[in-house]
Amino acid sequence: MGSVFVTRALRRVGRRGASLAFVGLLSLVIAASLAFAPTTQRAAPSYAILARVAPLTVWALAWLMLGLLCLVQTFMRSDRIAFAAATALLILYGLIYLASSITGDNPRGWVSGAVWLAFGGWIAVIATWPEAIVLDRLPKKGTAAVIVADASGTIQSWNPQAANLFGWSTDEAVGRPLTFLMPDRFRAEHNAGLRRVRESGRSELSGRLMPLVGLRRDGSEFAIALTVNAWHSDEGVTYTGVIRTIGGRRVGAE
Repeated sequence: MGSVFVTRALRRVGRRGASLAFVGLLSLVIAASLAFAPTTQRAAPSYAILARVAPLTVWALAWLMLGLLCLVQTFMRSDRIAFAAATALLILYGLIYLASSITGDNPRGWVSGAVWLAFGGWIAVIATWPEAIVLDRLPKKGTAAVIVADASGTIQSWNPQAANLFGWSTDEAVGRPLTFLMPDRFRAEHNAGLRRVRESGRSELSGRLMPLVGLRRDGSEFAIALTVNAWHSDEGVTYTGVIRTIGGRRVGAE
């Protein structure tokens, strides 16, 4: 049960969210190390250099605020502020230590500076990962249901319209296969199509408008129009499906 919860949580936040959570927890640790550093440790060059720029309590507060921001935005649609703040603080640290090496206050400060700058660069790279594009493409308003799924057809995220349309909450849907949103008679064909895309690396359905049948939580069927877009990432093909009902008709009732 615990492993299932962890898997669903990771799929929901994605690689960006998991990385942001790591940065958030690390920031809290750094904040504690600055706030509760013993007197002997405060005399070390790495701490003394920071204290010349600003009191250690100020640095501790900055890391604390960054940590909380990262942890909060881990589960939000928009995480750009957290990534920008993390990158800025890490680069600032790197520049301070590089400057201390140049001035001679800390001859080996260039080592710490290089590490902090590399860390900041890594965070900046994460901010450009494809998942940012996926989230930005999700409509925030309107009647279209939007579902994002990975190469295996597992739901990664969907918008509130999709939850209202199919009757499943986001927590219930994320991590489940797309097949649970369609009648049994279409599932084998759907899985075969996903397998062909994985093997060939091409999707013939991308961009096409397709009339299909959806399945609500209560078991009722309804006519839908689906538009699928697919793109490639390091983890394979990712799909975004835009779904609209066709006249609100119930298929099974006709």
